[in-house]
Amino acid sequence: MIHWKQDEDLTEKSREADQNEVYFISSGDDDCSKGMKKWVTEYHQIRPGLKVLQQRIDEFITAHEAKLEQERKEREALAAEGGWTVVVHHKGRKKTTDSESGITVGSVAQAAVEDKLGKKKKKEVGLDFYRFQRREAQRNEIMMLQSKFEQDRKRIQQLRAARKFRPY
Repeated sequence: MIHWKQDEDLTEKSREADQNEVYFISSGDDDCSKGMKKWVTEYHQIRPGLKVLQQRIDEFITAHEAKLEQERKEREALAAEGGWTVVVHHKGRKKTTDSESGITVGSVAQAAVEDKLGKKKKKEVGLDFYRFQRREAQRNEIMMLQSKFEQDRKRIQQLRAARKFRPY
């Protein structure tokens, strides 16, 4: 019993000493110039919120478009000064219809376009395009014929069994 009493006294004294000896060490990082706080602040500065990011993207795009427009105007001005006509090669076929109004443009007539579309065959892949599909279709057809044959045979047997002799 005495041992327990002494142990309790020692634990209480150590608790009081622990509470009295707790020291808070100031790292001097209030200005966030060192250590973990610096890294955290740098991280948050590098990755702004969505609104700020969207604003930066919009500003960049408008500046880029303005730069491209300025370069195009400068090229046109240089070409106009020298008396040159700028010829640009466009890949691809010529447009036959205007995308906005749908009106035929150029030498192709509307009737010719409709005639050509009418003559064009629609390419449809049938159910028997692949060899295994044809085999399956034939197999299914044979199975259907066999089942119909069996049904007819049963029906004929039933009719023969139900037949009675009727002389009049």
